[in-house]
Amino acid sequence: MSYLREIADALADSLATVTWTPGTTAVYRRNWATFDVSEMANPVIVVTPGGAEVSRVARLTTQTDYSTTVFIGRHVETDIEVDQMIDLADDALLYIRAHDWLGVNWPEGVGKPQTVSIELNPDDALNERNVWRAVIEVVYRVFEQDELPV
Repeated sequence: MSYLREIADALADSLATVTWTPGTTAVYRRNWATFDVSEMANPVIVVTPGGAEVSRVARLTTQTDYSTTVFIGRHVETDIEVDQMIDLADDALLYIRAHDWLGVNWPEGVGKPQTVSIELNPDDALNERNVWRAVIEVVYRVFEQDELPV
């Protein structure tokens, strides 16, 4: 089992069940959040695997914090579109925090996120192309036995 991949898959599947505003928002699960500006005429939400931080909690048990990144972006032309994107990012943040997904199977031992953070327009990147973006970092804590697969 690859928690890094399976958590990203489950989060993308979960976010895909939401009816977003604007309704043209597309949800993807990718390994890289790469888009041309022309592909971002409508909002995109892209879930990518992150990293893992492992801490020993018992002789044969570790606590692993798996991170997943959620990229939200759109090519915008007006302040109204920017406001819509801020609202979309805030909605995504709430859905992720609530972790109330119906009909999506999550990996065993994965529940509500331990931490969730958001950064709007990190590094002021892509401003010259009118691309608005947000990055949500989600950390899920899992307790695992230190056993090699059979």
